Amino acid sequence: MSEHRSTTGSELGCLALEVPPAPRRRPKRTGIRQLARTAGRLSKARAEGHLAHRPTVGQVRAMAWLDGREPCSYLLDPEQNFVPEPMEFGYERELGRHALCFTCRDDFGRLMEMVVMRDGGGFDLLGC
Repeated sequence: MSEHRSTTGSELGCLALEVPPAPRRRPKRTGIRQLARTAGRLSKARAEGHLAHRPTVGQVRAMAWLDGREPCSYLLDPEQNFVPEPMEFGYERELGRHALCFTCRDDFGRLMEMVVMRDGGGFDLLGC
């Protein structure tokens, strides 16, 4: 018999390493209380004249998810406000429109000033 004989799956009980698929989990949802609190903050900002546009569902969800405060409109115009140079992920078409800007804290307590586009994506002004 040769020392280098092949081994079949039946001899060793299928050695192939298969990673089981990750269980499908629902993404964490934004609660009713968070959404109501956010709606109240947006309503107050609109009454005080801080909002020049009507926030989209994506912007409201992002603000609620991050527990945003002090909302205001942010014009995406490189001549008037800071806009990151490479507008990625197709956000070039957002130039000239208003985004929602608000302050929040991350998990480590660091202050962030988020600018959120219509679909909920955005960037941190203080992190740029």
